[in-house]
Amino acid sequence: MNSLYVEKFSTNTNQVLEVVKANSTNKPLDRTITELTFKLQTSLNINHVIETLFLSIQSNLNANGISYEYPLLYTHIEYGNKTDSSYSYLIEVDNDTWGNITIFFIEDLVNDVKYRLDEFISAVVFPLRNAIQYESAATIAANESNLALPNWNLLENQITREAKLAIRQKQFLSLVLIDIDHFAKLKENNSVLFGDIIIRQIYETLRNSLRDTDILYRFGYDQFSLIFREIKASDASIIAERIKNSLSKNELIDRDNRKVRLTVSIGIAELYNNDSVGSLYERAYNALKLAKNSGRNQIKVADGTFLR
Repeated sequence: MNSLYVEKFSTNTNQVLEVVKANSTNKPLDRTITELTFKLQTSLNINHVIETLFLSIQSNLNANGISYEYPLLYTHIEYGNKTDSSYSYLIEVDNDTWGNITIFFIEDLVNDVKYRLDEFISAVVFPLRNAIQYESAATIAANESNLALPNWNLLENQITREAKLAIRQKQFLSLVLIDIDHFAKLKENNSVLFGDIIIRQIYETLRNSLRDTDILYRFGYDQFSLIFREIKASDASIIAERIKNSLSKNELIDRDNRKVRLTVSIGIAELYNNDSVGSLYERAYNALKLAKNSGRNQIKVADGTFLR
């Protein structure tokens, strides 16, 4: 026997009220499913939610194993054992996909038992979504805490200090502005969470490409800035090219299971002795706009006139 049953399990947020409505109208409820639903709602840990679901299905339907995948959080969870007969559910709520659950059995299920399995899956949909949203928010918050991501005022203060130091010590200083190409469209076509994953992917690539003395900031929602100490614009452009190429090698999977290749537009300006923070930023930003207006996925360097 080697069977695989796959279906899309779609619902909407209005259905989260069904248990409450049933209680209020004295509608008969399956006690096992009701108890499972309330038990699942007590946890915001994805592993615990999947384990609780599996133990209930194992106890009531003799399931042999379960696996759960959610690529956006790099999540893969397995309990029990895989067998030849499996039932896979793609979980979708309000057109957002929340992963794929596969349940394994020794043999194919008869219709009544399959209907029962569907009821167990229905119980986990909203607790699973809530757990994913919580862990995603915690992950993003942790990343931003590690990044020390500032607002513009803090970035301005940092540039001011670095510029004064570079001028006093007669050293080079370059400001690099990075904008994620088509970010708004990618987020709109997928989800806010997908946008957060893109931000994290960009950050990890940037962090792995920089020296300890380089300074990384995020400003706005989809833009990053780099302050390169002792680096002139031509060398900053070489580093930026390496970063751009590294980013283009990273691929994400969107909600339609298509590969998404990330690209960025980059603007660079080198500090002049007569620069203010505003003029340095303005030249870098103008270079960035030129890169975007020239077709994106490009690097432009400002030097009074645009060199490239």
